[in-house]
Amino acid sequence: MSEKTTTLKNEYVRVDCGGKWPCRSLRDGRSYGGNQSWFTDESDRWIKPLGCGLISCADIILYKSGRTDLKMDEYKDFVRSLNRGFLRVRPRLGVNGFFMAWGIRRRLKALGVPYKARWCFSKRKLLDRIRDMLQRDMPVTIAAGPQLGRKSKRSGVEFLARNAQNAITNPSWRSGLVRDHYVTVTGLIESEEHTLLQISSWGERYYIDWEDYLRYMRLPLTFFSNIMYIG
Repeated sequence: MSEKTTTLKNEYVRVDCGGKWPCRSLRDGRSYGGNQSWFTDESDRWIKPLGCGLISCADIILYKSGRTDLKMDEYKDFVRSLNRGFLRVRPRLGVNGFFMAWGIRRRLKALGVPYKARWCFSKRKLLDRIRDMLQRDMPVTIAAGPQLGRKSKRSGVEFLARNAQNAITNPSWRSGLVRDHYVTVTGLIESEEHTLLQISSWGERYYIDWEDYLRYMRLPLTFFSNIMYIG
């Protein structure tokens, strides 16, 4: 089975946690992107439960600035600096989608990357735009939005792993479906059998089956499952 892989041109953001937190999807002692659960100080109280959008934006900004190898304290200080501006995590709400697009646009412009950022809701265009952004070396914020009302037994998106033989597995360290959550797409794997999004979430490298994501999007009363298109 042949695969077509579209990935970022450089290594993604990796954080040296100094033994304070174990990365289970990669074995070199560094995380794959940031993790909102690292923020346990009282002053960070809303980042831990609601900071997934902030983390995704922070990782994109760090990647485009070339700062991809950080210590945990460096990473946390950078995220806190963003949390004091347009990307502030609001109590019970998280980061407003409009401010996510506005905030990341301002920071990328300061880096000499003058792209616009906007949300794409078209199911027909989502995959092509993910591929386009990765080909331009731009990570992609993607949302598995909330489902209102009564939840179905399949209310959420399944996070997968790949073993040493590249077979799809269920990660032993987590179970359950994910919703109401932002992650960052760092790669796209396409074959006759499946299309997988390679993602960063909670400091780990996971995979999402594209058909599973579309299935969740089509559930009744499921909203705001989309991508932030930067281009």
